[in-house]
Amino acid sequence: MKWLTFRIQREPGFRFNLSDLLLIVFLVLTSCLLYKLSPVKYYFLLPLYIGFTFFLFCNVFRIGNNLERVWYVPFLFISILTYNNPDVYWKLILGVCEPLKIALILFRMIKGPYHGAFYQQINKRFKCPK
Repeated sequence: MKWLTFRIQREPGFRFNLSDLLLIVFLVLTSCLLYKLSPVKYYFLLPLYIGFTFFLFCNVFRIGNNLERVWYVPFLFISILTYNNPDVYWKLILGVCEPLKIALILFRMIKGPYHGAFYQQINKRFKCPK
């Protein structure tokens, strides 16, 4: 891992920079504000969930934009259809989007070449081309 201020890390592995830190702080503050202002329970967790998911996709596992679309299309579909019913909303998010997230990460690791965290061990394990 290299600490970069605002440059994009091209080398494989976990990445974290100042803009990531600022985004995390912003998402935490937004969630705290939503917790205070929102009459609908559990929606204050939404910014954290989305931010955490994209942090995993972009910085930890680095799955790529094409695979991210496979996750966010069902996420948006569920969000639009069940917004007024938070209990159903979170059950669908956890029951559909979480398994999909795990499957996409595993697919990216196995498909190779993998460039995320622990890339050397995973590429060696699955004999992925570089």
